[in-house]
Amino acid sequence: MDDTIPLLEKLIRTRPVTTDAARVNAATAVMREYLELRGIFCRVEEFNGRDILYASNRGSGTPEIILNSHLDVVPAKEEQFEPVIRDGKLFGRGACDCLGNAVCLTEILRKANAHVAAVFSADEETGGETTKHMVDLGYTAKHAVLILDSGDDPTIIYEQKGILIVRLTAKGRDGHAAYPWKCENPIDKLMAGYAKFRAKWRNPTSDDDWRNSMSACMMSAGTAPNQIPGEATMTINFRLVDEASRDAILRDLAETTGCEVTLGEDIPPVSFDKDDPVFLLLQRVLSEHVRGGDEIPLARICGATDSRHWRVLGIPVPVLGVTGANEHSAGEYVVLDSIGRYADGLVKFADALAAQ
Repeated sequence: MDDTIPLLEKLIRTRPVTTDAARVNAATAVMREYLELRGIFCRVEEFNGRDILYASNRGSGTPEIILNSHLDVVPAKEEQFEPVIRDGKLFGRGACDCLGNAVCLTEILRKANAHVAAVFSADEETGGETTKHMVDLGYTAKHAVLILDSGDDPTIIYEQKGILIVRLTAKGRDGHAAYPWKCENPIDKLMAGYAKFRAKWRNPTSDDDWRNSMSACMMSAGTAPNQIPGEATMTINFRLVDEASRDAILRDLAETTGCEVTLGEDIPPVSFDKDDPVFLLLQRVLSEHVRGGDEIPLARICGATDSRHWRVLGIPVPVLGVTGANEHSAGEYVVLDSIGRYADGLVKFADALAAQ
């Protein structure tokens, strides 16, 4: 653990914000150098100018498990790229999401007796196309892929909602704001249509209220304060618990609002059997090593992870993360001793899985 803290600090200082591919590639180079100096086999793939690091403790061949974390982070104020350690926590951008998890993977690669490998992706915060590229290239595992991402109360995720992003467009007739009777205002049409649809919709009231959700996230119309525009748009983000509701939502949205509906991102939900032996073994081992025997719950999340890219392999893809909080905010931190506890637990898990 002693040398992983300087590694984490160095990665944060690299400022690997997703939109700056050069800086993310610099973080990948830091990780590669660290691992190769410790005898870990590394290979770098490239996708759209981004370097993707594959590391294995046994060279080539199909590993028992693949571990996946990402080296890109969201933007932050300059001071957040200077890590601070206080009360057993390391504060800084990416400390929890997801550089703390990435350094946890290095410990597993170094300590596991089983053949394990890791993929360090480079654009998770904007969709994870680098992870998808690795899947498309044929990277796979015998038993499971483990996503280490973020972290809060210890949980093992077996299900996540899908994403459906749509753009509503209302057309009108533009003109001078002083003569509204000569125009057809698309803003009025858009607002009235959305209000009508929203009145029919019932959002969940908590994480445990497992049903579809909807959030209006963006609006755009007009270019001048004295001109009625000819078009107005709104972007809506749906989170879906099942694929079956997708077409009905799109149809109802168009009929109720009277607006044009354009499909954007369309990501199906991801769900695994929580009674799968891989999930139960992971739960048992991590409960012992991370929580001292208190059972870690199997849970569902409303957000999305790179598990959606790995699911096509047909093997379990649990999602978990070292302990931390406040990802994407000014107070982001990772609990430092959780990195070692998770690493030790996942080493035990990998060795036990390989022995089955």
